[in-house]
Amino acid sequence: MHILIDIGNSTVVIAMADNKGDITATWRFKTKKEETASFFRYELRQGLRKYGVEAADIQNITISSVVPEVNDDIAQAVVDLTGITPHFFSIADAEGIITIDVESPSQLGKDRLADAIGAAKCYGVPAIVIDFGTATTLGVIDENSVFKGGMIIPGVKTSLSALSTRASQLPSITIEKPQHLIGRNTLECMQSGIVNGTAAMIDGLIHQLASSMSQAPKIIATGGMARTIAPNCQTPITIDPHLLFKGLFQAK
Repeated sequence: MHILIDIGNSTVVIAMADNKGDITATWRFKTKKEETASFFRYELRQGLRKYGVEAADIQNITISSVVPEVNDDIAQAVVDLTGITPHFFSIADAEGIITIDVESPSQLGKDRLADAIGAAKCYGVPAIVIDFGTATTLGVIDENSVFKGGMIIPGVKTSLSALSTRASQLPSITIEKPQHLIGRNTLECMQSGIVNGTAAMIDGLIHQLASSMSQAPKIIATGGMARTIAPNCQTPITIDPHLLFKGLFQAK
């Protein structure tokens, strides 16, 4: 059993993988920067108990983090529960699998690199990866498995939160595809703007990126809002909610 942990800005997601790299279970909880190791120890213990995992069952633990403020506390929680010192996924790990061709590689989010590895190893290259998280990111991997960079855009929920907060007459809404493309009321207008507008933006960006690549790329989407947005794109997109974990497994 391998434990793979993704520490994101909004949530911590934990996955269990077998020796083939297949994800057998996941659980998640909120990322709380102000909490101590005891909080993370409790959340980790709950998941391990739920799935009947003992410390002796675990071979290794790999962590991808974009929230350095909680790294020490989560690492301590892992050691307390399992006796295993976790490995934090790094640029050096990624460079053993893909080539990184960007300015200031140290500034790259580890989640973007793990996504890129997952795409390259599981779907082939060239590829464009879209991660619908707190930020919506696009990553480009060329036909030689070189990560060329990409884009960072405010995430779907982040954009909606800003809209509802800054515009006093616009409410918080549930993000789902409305009945009509042309909204018939405020709720539908907001839903269409968020869902259809984001999908159209993604289609446009994929078209521009693909036009600059030597071969037609595979398009893979992951992240919390992938299943809401990607099906509304005109571009065929493969949805893989476990892409990041597949990348971490390859790099462990």
